[in-house]
Amino acid sequence: MSKFDMQWRRMARVVLSAVVGVAATHAQASQTQAVAPVTLPEGGRGVDGPFFPANRPAPVAPSKGTQLQQEAQRRVDAQLGGRSALSNNASITKSQAQSNGLGYIAEHFDQIDSAHTGRVSLSDVRKYLQQQKSQ
Repeated sequence: MSKFDMQWRRMARVVLSAVVGVAATHAQASQTQAVAPVTLPEGGRGVDGPFFPANRPAPVAPSKGTQLQQEAQRRVDAQLGGRSALSNNASITKSQAQSNGLGYIAEHFDQIDSAHTGRVSLSDVRKYLQQQKSQ
């Protein structure tokens, strides 16, 4: 018997034993298994936890039109007017906008400063945003 025939027979035995093993495992898995009944926690509301909270907040409908515009304006006022360089009706220069992390204002400073005073206030920013919205 050649070396090739011996290796072929050895491989055939390995494959055959693997097929028999898989068939035996499948036969064991197909048997039915008893499962304990499920009891839901307090009132049957299902799972409670960080991913499935029992008390979910009501979904928020997306804002549209005027409501969206007002929401955007509130966010701009909160970010720019809160504790920023533009709070308390202050006006800033382009370099102050850059150093205070107001990149959008620094980037569009020349368009926002329509009076060309070298300073912009929160009301100037609001006017610029309104103009951009209407275009």
